[in-house]
Amino acid sequence: MNIQLLLEGQTLWSIPLLLFLSSLIIIYLYFYIQYRNTFSSIHFQSFCLAMGVIYLAYGSPLAAISHALISLHMVQMALLYFVSAPLLLMSFPVLRILKNRKPQKQSISTSIISLFLFALCFFLYHLPSVMHSLMDHTALHTGYILLLFILSLGMWAPFCWAPLATTLKASNLNRIAFWNSVGIMPACFLLIIGAFFSDIHSPIVTHLAAQLPPGSEMSLMLLPPAFDQFLAGLLMIIIHKCSMMKWA
Repeated sequence: MNIQLLLEGQTLWSIPLLLFLSSLIIIYLYFYIQYRNTFSSIHFQSFCLAMGVIYLAYGSPLAAISHALISLHMVQMALLYFVSAPLLLMSFPVLRILKNRKPQKQSISTSIISLFLFALCFFLYHLPSVMHSLMDHTALHTGYILLLFILSLGMWAPFCWAPLATTLKASNLNRIAFWNSVGIMPACFLLIIGAFFSDIHSPIVTHLAAQLPPGSEMSLMLLPPAFDQFLAGLLMIIIHKCSMMKWA
């Protein structure tokens, strides 16, 4: 198993990302102290946890090893969209800070539109042709990941962002929770079903293998491809379900 070759030249712990996220925590701490009557310790803890999850997903060895396994790559994305996004929303009572008035009511249709935009983009990302195209263009891939993260904030806002959650009725929240669960299923089922009918490899592994001597490609396979892909879809469902149980 040529895992050393896979990780060669990659920084296992991203110092620049650590410094950037630490700077965000310091800035947040400043506003936390300034508006201590509005913020609570839960807000600060949620923000620090959100930054920690982002660093775990994209600044730790997980980011490097996820290049070799679709399952770990999907865990990386699930941590960003299903764990850090709701934690980040929990840390910002923005409207109560900026304006001393009740937030305008958010219609359920707008919330569902935001949810389905995320579900659509999330499904498209998992199409092999789209994933390979994005992997070929680093800037485009980064932009797509950021777009999904922004959309995920809208998806979790009805449950985790206090100014919005307080304006929606329980019945509407239940409807949004139902469609939230349904929305991510197509992408997960695409991976699970595809594991039995195709042999999809991580696009990054494919690029790495193309640069290796003939016959050495298999040294990059840490798990059987079909099992890796099945595990990716299953882990995505489990992490999303755990987040729904926590927040919805």
